[in-house]
Amino acid sequence: MEMSHNKPFSRRKFVSVGLSATLVVLVITAIVIQIFEALEIDFFIHLFTVIHIFTGLTFTVLSVLHTMLNWQLLRGYFQTRRLGVRRETIGALLLTLVTILTAVLFVCLVMD
Repeated sequence: MEMSHNKPFSRRKFVSVGLSATLVVLVITAIVIQIFEALEIDFFIHLFTVIHIFTGLTFTVLSVLHTMLNWQLLRGYFQTRRLGVRRETIGALLLTLVTILTAVLFVCLVMD
């Protein structure tokens, strides 16, 4: 891999690539944990759970950095002068709420 020393280090690019990479690892480890739980292989369950936890912590730190680096842009997503709150913001928050409620209902009704 060739590194270019002509351009300064970009924190935004670093955070974006880091978020993407950790998201991929989180998805893969979540799937692998489910597979090894079904196979009841304890060592790999513990190994991938620890990887998943540490990657999740890294993802959280990078998410906070992403928010700090893009605060002005993100603030613009949440509000407009005319309506106060954008429809996209309301839609995204509703999607998040529906996802959480679905998970709670799944645990209470299906897994009970």
